[in-house]
Amino acid sequence: MIVRCVRSLALLLAVLLGCNTALPGERPAVHNKAFWLALRADGFKLPPEESALPLALEAAALLGSTDPALRDAVAYEALAAWIYEERRLTAGELERLRATLAANAKRGLGEAEGDGLFLRSFSTLALSVLAAADLKQPFLDAQQFDGLVELGIEGLGGERDLRGYVPGRGWGHATAHSADLLKFLGRSPRLRREQQARIVSAIAQRLRSAGQVFVWGEDARLAAALTSLARRADADPAPFEGWFQRLREEHAAVWSGAFDPARYVPVRAQLNALSAFAADLEPVTGAGASIRTAVLALRAAAP
Repeated sequence: MIVRCVRSLALLLAVLLGCNTALPGERPAVHNKAFWLALRADGFKLPPEESALPLALEAAALLGSTDPALRDAVAYEALAAWIYEERRLTAGELERLRATLAANAKRGLGEAEGDGLFLRSFSTLALSVLAAADLKQPFLDAQQFDGLVELGIEGLGGERDLRGYVPGRGWGHATAHSADLLKFLGRSPRLRREQQARIVSAIAQRLRSAGQVFVWGEDARLAAALTSLARRADADPAPFEGWFQRLREEHAAVWSGAFDPARYVPVRAQLNALSAFAADLEPVTGAGASIRTAVLALRAAAP
Protein backbone atom coordinates (compact mmCIF):
# COMPACT_ATOMS: atom_id res chain seq x y z
CA MET A 1 0.00 0.00 0.00
CA ILE A 2 2.82 2.40 0.96
CA VAL A 3 4.74 1.51 -2.21
CA ARG A 4 1.68 2.21 -4.36
CA CYS A 5 1.14 5.55 -2.65
CA VAL A 6 4.77 6.53 -3.18
CA ARG A 7 4.56 5.52 -6.83
CA SER A 8 1.33 7.49 -7.30
CA LEU A 9 2.93 10.54 -5.69
CA ALA A 10 5.97 10.20 -7.96
CA LEU A 11 3.80 10.03 -11.05
CA LEU A 12 1.79 13.05 -9.90
CA LEU A 13 4.98 15.06 -9.33
CA ALA A 14 6.23 14.05 -12.75
CA VAL A 15 3.06 15.34 -14.37
CA LEU A 16 3.14 18.58 -12.38
CA LEU A 17 6.78 19.18 -13.24
CA GLY A 18 6.28 18.32 -16.90
CA CYS A 19 8.61 15.33 -16.75
CA ASN A 20 8.37 12.20 -18.85
CA THR A 21 7.73 8.84 -17.22
CA ALA A 22 8.34 5.30 -18.40
CA LEU A 23 6.79 1.92 -17.89
CA PRO A 24 8.56 -0.54 -15.56
CA GLY A 25 11.72 -1.89 -17.16
CA GLU A 26 11.97 0.94 -19.69
CA ARG A 27 14.53 3.70 -19.76
CA PRO A 28 12.93 6.93 -18.51
CA ALA A 29 12.46 9.51 -21.26
CA VAL A 30 14.93 12.35 -20.89
CA HIS A 31 14.07 14.31 -23.99
CA ASN A 32 10.72 15.64 -25.15
CA LYS A 33 9.03 15.19 -28.50
CA ALA A 34 10.38 18.48 -29.83
CA PHE A 35 13.95 17.24 -29.26
CA TRP A 36 13.30 14.01 -31.17
CA LEU A 37 11.57 15.74 -34.07
CA ALA A 38 14.48 18.19 -34.35
CA LEU A 39 16.91 15.28 -34.25
CA ARG A 40 15.06 13.58 -37.10
CA ALA A 41 15.01 16.79 -39.12
CA ASP A 42 18.80 16.90 -38.75
CA GLY A 43 19.24 13.36 -40.05
CA PHE A 44 19.70 11.86 -36.56
CA LYS A 45 23.12 13.46 -36.19
CA LEU A 46 24.22 13.15 -32.58
CA PRO A 47 24.33 16.48 -30.74
CA PRO A 48 27.80 17.22 -29.29
CA GLU A 49 26.61 16.68 -25.72
CA GLU A 50 24.89 13.35 -26.45
CA SER A 51 26.16 9.75 -26.72
CA ALA A 52 24.68 7.09 -28.98
CA LEU A 53 23.87 4.38 -26.42
CA PRO A 54 21.80 6.46 -23.97
CA LEU A 55 19.82 7.90 -26.88
CA ALA A 56 19.38 4.45 -28.42
CA LEU A 57 18.03 3.06 -25.15
CA GLU A 58 15.68 6.01 -24.85
CA ALA A 59 14.53 5.42 -28.44
CA ALA A 60 13.95 1.75 -27.59
CA ALA A 61 11.45 2.84 -24.94
CA LEU A 62 9.72 5.13 -27.44
CA LEU A 63 9.01 2.10 -29.62
CA GLY A 64 6.09 1.47 -27.27
CA SER A 65 4.53 4.88 -27.88
CA THR A 66 1.00 5.03 -29.26
CA ASP A 67 2.07 8.14 -31.17
CA PRO A 68 3.20 6.93 -34.61
CA ALA A 69 5.16 10.14 -35.16
CA LEU A 70 7.38 9.18 -32.24
CA ARG A 71 7.34 5.41 -32.68
CA ASP A 72 7.68 4.91 -36.44
CA ALA A 73 9.13 8.11 -37.79
CA VAL A 74 11.49 8.89 -34.92
CA ALA A 75 12.38 6.00 -32.62
CA TYR A 76 12.59 3.25 -35.22
CA GLU A 77 14.32 5.43 -37.81
CA ALA A 78 16.83 6.65 -35.23
CA LEU A 79 17.72 3.09 -34.27
CA ALA A 80 18.02 2.04 -37.92
CA ALA A 81 20.39 4.95 -38.54
CA TRP A 82 22.60 4.35 -35.51
CA ILE A 83 22.64 0.54 -35.67
CA TYR A 84 22.82 -0.18 -39.39
CA GLU A 85 23.48 2.86 -41.52
CA GLU A 86 26.06 4.69 -39.38
CA ARG A 87 27.16 1.90 -37.01
CA ARG A 88 27.40 4.29 -34.07
CA LEU A 89 27.34 1.53 -31.43
CA THR A 90 30.13 -0.78 -30.32
CA ALA A 91 29.60 -4.54 -30.06
CA GLY A 92 29.14 -4.22 -26.31
CA GLU A 93 26.62 -1.42 -26.73
CA LEU A 94 24.75 -3.40 -29.38
CA GLU A 95 24.50 -6.31 -26.95
CA ARG A 96 23.07 -4.07 -24.24
CA LEU A 97 20.52 -2.73 -26.71
CA ARG A 98 19.74 -6.26 -27.95
CA ALA A 99 18.99 -7.44 -24.42
CA THR A 100 16.64 -4.49 -23.85
CA LEU A 101 14.83 -4.99 -27.15
CA ALA A 102 14.51 -8.75 -26.64
CA ALA A 103 12.94 -8.29 -23.22
CA ASN A 104 10.50 -5.73 -24.59
CA ALA A 105 9.62 -7.96 -27.56
CA LYS A 106 8.36 -10.59 -25.11
CA ARG A 107 6.53 -8.31 -22.71
CA GLY A 108 2.86 -9.25 -22.63
CA LEU A 109 3.18 -11.79 -25.44
CA GLY A 110 -0.02 -13.82 -25.63
CA GLU A 111 -2.23 -11.09 -24.20
CA ALA A 112 -5.38 -9.94 -25.97
CA GLU A 113 -5.49 -6.75 -28.03
CA GLY A 114 -3.99 -3.73 -26.30
CA ASP A 115 -1.40 -0.99 -26.57
CA GLY A 116 1.33 -3.36 -25.43
CA LEU A 117 1.36 -4.55 -29.04
CA PHE A 118 3.43 -1.58 -30.16
CA LEU A 119 6.39 -2.15 -27.82
CA ARG A 120 6.52 -5.87 -28.69
CA SER A 121 6.10 -5.36 -32.41
CA PHE A 122 8.50 -2.48 -32.91
CA SER A 123 11.10 -3.97 -30.58
CA THR A 124 11.03 -7.02 -32.85
CA LEU A 125 11.41 -4.77 -35.89
CA ALA A 126 14.41 -3.08 -34.29
CA LEU A 127 15.89 -6.51 -33.61
CA SER A 128 15.59 -7.22 -37.34
CA VAL A 129 17.87 -4.22 -37.90
CA LEU A 130 20.36 -5.76 -35.46
CA ALA A 131 20.18 -9.04 -37.39
CA ALA A 132 20.77 -7.16 -40.66
CA ALA A 133 23.77 -5.37 -39.12
CA ASP A 134 25.17 -8.70 -37.96
CA LEU A 135 25.16 -9.88 -41.59
CA LYS A 136 27.45 -6.98 -42.53
CA GLN A 137 29.73 -7.17 -39.51
CA PRO A 138 29.06 -10.08 -37.14
CA PHE A 139 28.83 -9.23 -33.46
CA LEU A 140 26.29 -11.76 -32.15
CA ASP A 141 27.71 -14.85 -30.48
CA ALA A 142 26.13 -18.27 -31.07
CA GLN A 143 23.88 -18.04 -28.02
CA GLN A 144 22.65 -14.57 -28.91
CA PHE A 145 21.98 -15.59 -32.51
CA ASP A 146 20.05 -18.68 -31.46
CA GLY A 147 18.12 -16.56 -28.98
CA LEU A 148 16.96 -14.28 -31.79
CA VAL A 149 15.83 -17.27 -33.82
CA GLU A 150 13.81 -18.51 -30.84
CA LEU A 151 12.38 -15.05 -30.24
CA GLY A 152 11.26 -14.72 -33.87
CA ILE A 153 9.59 -18.12 -33.84
CA GLU A 154 7.99 -17.55 -30.44
CA GLY A 155 6.75 -14.09 -31.40
CA LEU A 156 5.27 -15.34 -34.64
CA GLY A 157 3.30 -18.10 -32.95
CA GLY A 158 2.54 -16.52 -29.59
CA GLU A 159 1.20 -13.14 -30.63
CA ARG A 160 -2.59 -12.84 -30.33
CA ASP A 161 -2.86 -9.19 -31.35
CA LEU A 162 -2.73 -9.50 -35.13
CA ARG A 163 -3.89 -6.00 -36.02
CA GLY A 164 -2.14 -4.54 -39.04
CA TYR A 165 -2.98 -0.85 -39.20
CA VAL A 166 -4.64 0.58 -36.10
CA PRO A 167 -6.67 3.79 -36.66
CA GLY A 168 -5.23 6.64 -34.63
CA ARG A 169 -2.17 4.63 -33.59
CA GLY A 170 -0.62 3.56 -36.88
CA TRP A 171 1.00 0.25 -37.67
CA GLY A 172 0.79 -2.66 -35.26
CA HIS A 173 2.11 -5.30 -37.68
CA ALA A 174 3.47 -7.85 -35.20
CA THR A 175 3.32 -10.67 -37.77
CA ALA A 176 5.13 -8.61 -40.40
CA HIS A 177 7.84 -7.56 -37.95
CA SER A 178 8.47 -11.11 -36.75
CA ALA A 179 8.76 -12.08 -40.42
CA ASP A 180 11.31 -9.29 -40.96
CA LEU A 181 13.44 -10.63 -38.12
CA LEU A 182 13.29 -14.17 -39.48
CA LYS A 183 14.10 -12.90 -42.98
CA PHE A 184 17.48 -11.50 -41.94
CA LEU A 185 18.26 -14.44 -39.66
CA GLY A 186 17.42 -16.70 -42.61
CA ARG A 187 20.27 -15.16 -44.60
CA SER A 188 22.90 -15.89 -41.97
CA PRO A 189 25.46 -18.62 -42.57
CA ARG A 190 25.04 -19.52 -38.89
CA LEU A 191 21.46 -20.67 -39.33
CA ARG A 192 21.33 -24.44 -38.97
CA ARG A 193 19.18 -26.81 -40.99
CA GLU A 194 16.96 -27.68 -38.06
CA GLN A 195 16.36 -23.96 -37.53
CA GLN A 196 15.37 -23.60 -41.19
CA ALA A 197 12.77 -26.31 -40.68
CA ARG A 198 11.42 -24.67 -37.54
CA ILE A 199 11.03 -21.31 -39.30
CA VAL A 200 9.13 -22.89 -42.19
CA SER A 201 6.89 -24.69 -39.71
CA ALA A 202 6.31 -21.51 -37.68
CA ILE A 203 5.31 -19.52 -40.77
CA ALA A 204 2.97 -22.25 -41.97
CA GLN A 205 1.37 -22.49 -38.53
CA ARG A 206 0.94 -18.71 -38.22
CA LEU A 207 -0.92 -18.63 -41.54
CA ARG A 208 -2.96 -21.67 -40.54
CA SER A 209 -3.87 -20.41 -37.05
CA ALA A 210 -4.40 -16.69 -37.60
CA GLY A 211 -8.12 -17.07 -38.22
CA GLN A 212 -7.98 -14.45 -40.93
CA VAL A 213 -6.60 -13.69 -44.36
CA PHE A 214 -3.93 -11.05 -43.85
CA VAL A 215 -4.73 -7.81 -45.66
CA TRP A 216 -1.95 -5.45 -44.53
CA GLY A 217 0.95 -7.01 -46.44
CA GLU A 218 1.88 -9.57 -43.79
CA ASP A 219 1.72 -12.45 -46.29
CA ALA A 220 4.33 -10.75 -48.51
CA ARG A 221 6.63 -10.23 -45.51
CA LEU A 222 6.25 -13.89 -44.52
CA ALA A 223 7.03 -14.82 -48.12
CA ALA A 224 10.24 -12.77 -47.94
CA ALA A 225 11.33 -14.78 -44.89
CA LEU A 226 10.68 -18.01 -46.80
CA THR A 227 12.65 -16.65 -49.75
CA SER A 228 15.67 -16.09 -47.50
CA LEU A 229 15.60 -19.80 -46.67
CA ALA A 230 14.97 -21.03 -50.21
CA ARG A 231 17.85 -18.97 -51.64
CA ARG A 232 20.41 -20.41 -49.23
CA ALA A 233 23.17 -22.62 -50.63
CA ASP A 234 22.16 -25.23 -48.04
CA ALA A 235 18.40 -24.80 -48.53
CA ASP A 236 16.44 -27.82 -47.33
CA PRO A 237 13.38 -28.66 -49.47
CA ALA A 238 12.04 -31.22 -47.00
CA PRO A 239 10.20 -28.79 -44.64
CA PHE A 240 8.56 -27.12 -47.63
CA GLU A 241 7.50 -30.44 -49.11
CA GLY A 242 5.95 -31.51 -45.82
CA TRP A 243 4.05 -28.23 -45.57
CA PHE A 244 2.79 -28.41 -49.15
CA GLN A 245 1.53 -31.97 -48.73
CA ARG A 246 -0.46 -30.98 -45.65
CA LEU A 247 -1.85 -27.95 -47.48
CA ARG A 248 -3.02 -30.16 -50.37
CA GLU A 249 -4.94 -32.25 -47.87
CA GLU A 250 -6.41 -29.16 -46.20
CA HIS A 251 -7.45 -27.77 -49.58
CA ALA A 252 -9.12 -31.04 -50.56
CA ALA A 253 -11.01 -31.05 -47.26
CA VAL A 254 -12.43 -27.59 -47.97
CA TRP A 255 -14.24 -28.90 -51.05
CA SER A 256 -15.03 -32.40 -49.85
CA GLY A 257 -18.45 -31.55 -48.41
CA ALA A 258 -20.52 -28.58 -47.35
CA PHE A 259 -18.49 -25.38 -47.59
CA ASP A 260 -17.06 -24.31 -44.23
CA PRO A 261 -15.47 -20.83 -44.09
CA ALA A 262 -13.48 -21.89 -41.03
CA ARG A 263 -11.66 -24.41 -43.24
CA TYR A 264 -11.32 -22.08 -46.20
CA VAL A 265 -9.71 -19.08 -44.46
CA PRO A 266 -6.47 -20.80 -43.32
CA VAL A 267 -6.06 -22.43 -46.73
CA ARG A 268 -6.54 -19.09 -48.48
CA ALA A 269 -4.08 -17.38 -46.12
CA GLN A 270 -1.43 -19.99 -46.91
CA LEU A 271 -2.02 -19.84 -50.67
CA ASN A 272 -1.76 -16.05 -50.68
CA ALA A 273 1.61 -16.15 -48.94
CA LEU A 274 2.85 -18.90 -51.24
CA SER A 275 1.83 -16.88 -54.32
CA ALA A 276 4.06 -14.05 -53.12
CA PHE A 277 6.77 -16.61 -52.32
CA ALA A 278 6.71 -18.05 -55.84
CA ALA A 279 7.06 -14.56 -57.32
CA ASP A 280 10.03 -13.81 -55.02
CA LEU A 281 11.81 -16.97 -56.18
CA GLU A 282 12.09 -15.93 -59.83
CA PRO A 283 14.86 -16.53 -60.77
CA VAL A 284 16.39 -19.08 -58.40
CA THR A 285 18.80 -21.99 -58.74
CA GLY A 286 19.80 -25.06 -56.75
CA ALA A 287 17.46 -26.38 -54.08
CA GLY A 288 15.41 -23.20 -54.33
CA ALA A 289 14.44 -24.11 -57.90
CA SER A 290 12.85 -27.37 -56.77
CA ILE A 291 11.02 -25.51 -54.01
CA ARG A 292 9.65 -23.01 -56.54
CA THR A 293 8.55 -25.84 -58.84
CA ALA A 294 6.67 -27.41 -55.93
CA VAL A 295 5.01 -24.08 -55.08
CA LEU A 296 3.87 -23.55 -58.66
CA ALA A 297 2.49 -27.09 -58.82
CA LEU A 298 0.60 -26.50 -55.57
CA ARG A 299 -0.87 -23.25 -56.86
CA ALA A 300 -1.98 -24.91 -60.08
CA ALA A 301 -3.70 -27.68 -58.13
CA ALA A 302 -5.25 -25.36 -55.55
CA PRO A 303 -5.98 -22.00 -57.20
